Amino acid sequence: MIQTFYVILPLILMVAIGQIATRSGRFTKSDWIGIEKLSFQILLPALLIKAIVGSDLSLEKSGFYGLSILIAFTVAGALTMALRMLPKSSLDNAALSSLFQAATRWNGLITLTIADQVFPDNGLIIVTVAMGLMIPVINISNIIAVSSLNARDFSVMAVTKNILKNPLIIGCAVGISLNLTGTPLPDPILQTLDYISRGALAVGLLAVGAGFSIRRLLVLNWRVLWAISIKFIVAPMIAWISAAYFGLGPVETVCAILVVATPTATNGYIIARQMGGDSELYAIILNWQLVVSVVAFPMILALAV
Repeated sequence: MIQTFYVILPLILMVAIGQIATRSGRFTKSDWIGIEKLSFQILLPALLIKAIVGSDLSLEKSGFYGLSILIAFTVAGALTMALRMLPKSSLDNAALSSLFQAATRWNGLITLTIADQVFPDNGLIIVTVAMGLMIPVINISNIIAVSSLNARDFSVMAVTKNILKNPLIIGCAVGISLNLTGTPLPDPILQTLDYISRGALAVGLLAVGAGFSIRRLLVLNWRVLWAISIKFIVAPMIAWISAAYFGLGPVETVCAILVVATPTATNGYIIARQMGGDSELYAIILNWQLVVSVVAFPMILALAV
């Protein structure tokens, strides 16, 4: 258990440094918004393109691995959507849309860092394949869910526009297109992508730390507990069962479990705020999931590795 804790220690330290940096007053809120924008629109898409281009996306190699993750996310999302049967006084549509996002979104920067620490030979590549396969599906399903639950502003054209403009989806689409068509990238382009993507993990984790709020940990209710349970108990169990059923190898199995157990992504907060969701509930859940992951990840790794 102690050894597995050391695996995620660099991640914790990076998040802590981001929190210290923002509390020191050296970086303003607008500074961090710019840093997040840089990571989201340039660094992470470059990382996705570079990794996906060199990955094996064949059905035989990646199909069942991606399917295991998809099943886990589908179950997590379906169980959360079933909460719609509760009275509106207990859970309105805005809160439900944020719960759905918190149950199905994941911060790939965190998973990439951990997988790279646990499996230095191929962990990062395997998780990047999951990102290439799942980011379009998750973003599309989340935007549709949030739009439909907050139907006052629902527009098929607006939803399609949001999907097509998403930098992560664009990065995945470019990487997958190049991979499937066998189009080789010139060495200078690959080197440029490498230079850009090197900072993605560090910058992203610093931004996660900057957005952390101890104040939000004072709120703990059944909605937050639901999002924690789905993320760290239900989804990992489904991923593990699916991986065992499909006969995945140990590395793919652990990476699939880590993907579905990773705290929700920060961009879900922006979507909740802009599309009528409960952004404060989403932020509270995000902070709680980050704290719980400090204990959950070592336990998952100790059981699975």
